[in-house]
Order: sequence, then structure tokens, then C-alpha cells
Amino acid sequence: MKTPYRLFLLSVLCLSMAASLNAQETTAYVIDKNIKYQEIDNFSASDAWRMDFVGKNWPLEKKEHIADLLFKHEFDKDGNPIGMALTNWRVNIGAGSYENRENNEVTSTWNRTECFLSPNGTYDFTKQAGQQWFMNAARERGVNDFLFFTNSAPYFMTRTGSTLSGDNLCINLQDDKFDDFARFLVRSVQHFRENGYNIKYVSPLNEPNVEWHTNSWQEGTFATKADIYKVVAELDKAISESGVDTKIIIPEMGEMKMLFEVDANERIPDDILRSMFYDDGTYSVMGFKNLYNCVAAHDYWTAYPPSLLVDIRTQVKDSLAGNGHNTKFWASEYCILEKNEEITMPPSPVKSINLGLYVARLIHTNLAVANASAWQWWTAVSLNEDVPLQLLPLEGLTGEDVKYDGRVVTTKMFWATANYSFFVRSGMRRIDVRAVDKEVTPLEAATSLMLSSYTDGSQVVTVIVNYADTDKCISLKCDNARKGKLYATSIDKDLQYIGKHKLKSLTIPARSIVTVVVD
Repeated sequence: MKTPYRLFLLSVLCLSMAASLNAQETTAYVIDKNIKYQEIDNFSASDAWRMDFVGKNWPLEKKEHIADLLFKHEFDKDGNPIGMALTNWRVNIGAGSYENRENNEVTSTWNRTECFLSPNGTYDFTKQAGQQWFMNAARERGVNDFLFFTNSAPYFMTRTGSTLSGDNLCINLQDDKFDDFARFLVRSVQHFRENGYNIKYVSPLNEPNVEWHTNSWQEGTFATKADIYKVVAELDKAISESGVDTKIIIPEMGEMKMLFEVDANERIPDDILRSMFYDDGTYSVMGFKNLYNCVAAHDYWTAYPPSLLVDIRTQVKDSLAGNGHNTKFWASEYCILEKNEEITMPPSPVKSINLGLYVARLIHTNLAVANASAWQWWTAVSLNEDVPLQLLPLEGLTGEDVKYDGRVVTTKMFWATANYSFFVRSGMRRIDVRAVDKEVTPLEAATSLMLSSYTDGSQVVTVIVNYADTDKCISLKCDNARKGKLYATSIDKDLQYIGKHKLKSLTIPARSIVTVVVD
């Protein structure tokens, strides 16, 4: 009798341990719609520079397909989102490195741009035709929220006579041309607004902290804080005189740390938040009525390791909190430039999902830690693998031939972004979601399970990033809802609809991004 009894006790103990283990492995999360954070402005990408070639030269069917992937907010017949459904489109307003190409200009033929304005003062708005094709394609698909940005003033207004800087002493713009530069931007905005495009923002400077005089591969200019202030002042004046309803976005810093760190070189535009976005700052821009109440900075060199990722964005949030104006923050440019153990490896399905997760973690941390109101890709398409859509040559041809035709491939970074951009729409508010029985720090979440929730007042969207190598079991409480629609991106899924599931028992697969939609 002893042996059966012992077996009975052992089985009871095993069942008890299994139940206890399952209980430990399931983490309960609760969504509170009454605790609200930032309003989402947009998810975006830019058209620099390949879109001009694709828009002008590629077959219509392929261009339409690319536009659908970027802009269309629809599901396919199986309920899968068809693409990113961007809610803003960044349009590069060229400075004329194409027209001025023989005069110490941009060396890459891919990166030269046309300029609407000629030295004689006349405008030709038939230029940048390929980019305009995609502007129209975006509008046809429901996106009528555009940002115009420039990397340099027109070459004939610069100190060097080209779109390449000669030094990092000050902005590459002649002293008496600040107002001309502002009027050029406003006239460009006016033209497209008159043709039905909502040019909501204009960004006059790009990465003014970068030593552009050491680069020849793209248009660019350094600028001091005094230069930035003067550009904003002239542009604010020109916008007021024109009567257009367009807001100025600055400073598009190339590194987020420059928003609050002080550099030893007094010319470097540093400590931007205190010096420009506080009322008592030396170069405060808070009094300009056409300035969008927002600080824009780029994600470069701060995505890894996770401790740096979280720390920088915590400092951004904390530094902005005290300016008294509820100033927004945009993470307004990114592509993968860094190399590290998580993403540097030969091409493979594993590398692809690693890159997708890497970008998803970056988006999450910007939204959930820095309270970013927008997240934006640098360029939507490239020949490299570091962007959402990769352009590849047709069989037997070279990369240069892609200017005229080619193939387009969606990356896992594309679909990871779409987990957010397709569902988290402009005007939605981020709301509170947290673990019930334990406190999870942003740094702990960054290598395990990251959740962020958003609502438009009725629908609730929760994006879950499982960075771990093991499945995670969670329960998700959202009012009285019992089920939610799930969409997954993983090594074998591209934002695939995987049906309705009970919120009280959700399994988030290892190394995946899952979006849960509760109506």
C-alpha cells in the first residue's frame, strides 16, 4: 500500500508544482484609460533620395505597390495589414546640388537634389518630379500630412557656393541671405498648399551639430545656436507675412545627448533644451508663434546598449518636464548605422528578426519612456538593409540600374514599425499599462517584455515586444473586454493576423512583436 500512496503524493506534488510554476510564469497587466500621456502626432519616413528616381523612372505597377506598402491603411482578404500606413510623409526640398554638380558638389549621384528656385529668382515647380509622384500617391491613399525639410540653403545663397559646408564655424549661408532662404521655403510651401497638399510642418535645418564640412556625400550644413535662432526668426516672419498655416520644426539634432549635454566647443549647438526651449534660455525660441511646440532629435548612436537607450530618453523626458510649455518631443530620424552583437551578423532570418526587434525596442522606448509624439524613419527606401524597404537590382543588373527599375523587398524592420504605425493613429493618446503584482523598470523591460497602450477613446491598441528567447504568458485586463484581435511579427510572420484570443491568457512568442486590438 505504501508504493501507490507515495505515487499518489508524488503526482499531487507534481501537479501542485506545475500549477505554481504556471502561476509564476503568467504576468498580469492592467490597462487604465484614465491615466493619459502624450498625444500621437504621426509615424513617418522621408523620401530622400531614392524616391525621386523610383517616382520618375520605375514602372507604374511597381510604384503603386510601393505606395500601397507605405501609405495604404487597409487589410488584405485574410485580415492582414498590407503595410505601414504612415500618417506623415517627410519631403526633402532640394538645394540644387544637381544643377550645381560641377562646382565642388555632392559626390554621390544618388544624393544630389534639384532646387525649385534658380539663381535668377524664377521658380520651376516641375522639378523633383519623382518625389511629387509619391506625394500625390500618399494623398490618394489618405495621407495629407506633409513635412518639408531641407539639408542646405540653395547653393547660390551659401558661403561656399555649393551645398557642401566649408567649415563648422557657422551656418553655410551668407549673412544677408537668411531672409531669402526663409522666403524660398515659404514659397515652396505656398505652392503645394495651393495645390491641395497639407504642408503641416517645415524643418529648415538638419543635424546642425554635425561637422558637415568633412562629408561630401550629401547636402548639409553645420549651425550654431545663434544661427538656428536667426533661421527660426526669419522663417517665423516669412510665414506670418504669407499667412500659411505651417509650423516650424527644429532642431533635428543628430544626437539626442546634445539636447541636454554641454560641449567643450562653444560653437557646437549644445544644451538645446535649456538654452532654446526654456523662456530664460539665451536663445529661447518659445516666443515665435509659428514654431511647433516640439523638440525634434534623431536616434543615432543611442539605441544600444539598453542602458544607454533608456537613460538618454529618461533624460529627454526629465529635461523637457520643467520648461512650463508642455513641449512635445519627436524622434524624427533613424536608420541603423551602429554595429553591435545583437544585429551585426551575416544575412539570415535570425538577423532579420533581430533587426526588427531592435527597431521595435527603439520605438517603444521613445514612446513609453521619452513620451515621444512621433517616430520617423530617415529614408523609406534604400539599397542597404538598414531601412523599411530595400531596393534590389533585377537579375543580372547592378545597383546603379535600380535608378530605372528593380525589386522592392519588405524587411522585418518594415513590419515591426507597422505593428505601431498601422494601428497607433494620429490623435490617439498613450495610456497606462502596467504589471499588477510587480514593478518592471524600463531597463528590465528592454531585454524582456515591453508593453505600451494607446486609445482613440473607444478602440485600445497594445503593442507588446518580447525581446526574450522564451515565450511569455500574460493576462491583459482592459475594462470588461474578454478578447482582442492579435497581429504578430516574428521570424516567420509579417504582421500576420492570428485571430481573436482571450485577454486573460495570452502567449507572446519568443522574439516577436504582437499588437492587440480591443474594440
